[in-house]
Amino acid sequence: MDQSILDYLKTQRVCVLSVEMIDGAPHAATVHFAHAESPLVFFFETNRDYRKAEPLLTRPSVRASVVIGSNEGDMRTLQMDGAARMVTPAEQDIFRDIYLGKFPAKEKNSTDPRVIPFMFTPAWWRFTDWTRPEGKRIFSSGN
Repeated sequence: MDQSILDYLKTQRVCVLSVEMIDGAPHAATVHFAHAESPLVFFFETNRDYRKAEPLLTRPSVRASVVIGSNEGDMRTLQMDGAARMVTPAEQDIFRDIYLGKFPAKEKNSTDPRVIPFMFTPAWWRFTDWTRPEGKRIFSSGN
């Protein structure tokens, strides 16, 4: 992935995440995210009582999409399709370092048994940047 995209991600805190529900319907929500660059994965947390938790708690992996950059003034957006899943016990330290490192105020919720960490791995992505002097530039994973 181009370094300019990774730099862009560092400036963002919120995205729209859509997960496939048990009945196949999509459910979208605006959420905070943090990410690791290598490999590129995104971390989130949610409450067990929220709709997006239902498929995560009942399936090993859930089809999902993420959109970062919906502010018209910014003129950049990253769209991704892939899979979401629960963070495993072995990944808890990585989650804490990355997600709670970005959102330290959420540390107080980390011991609440209703709060569940999960992650998203993109299989396809496209970044569009309209801010370039030469015009719109698109980077894509090509898949």
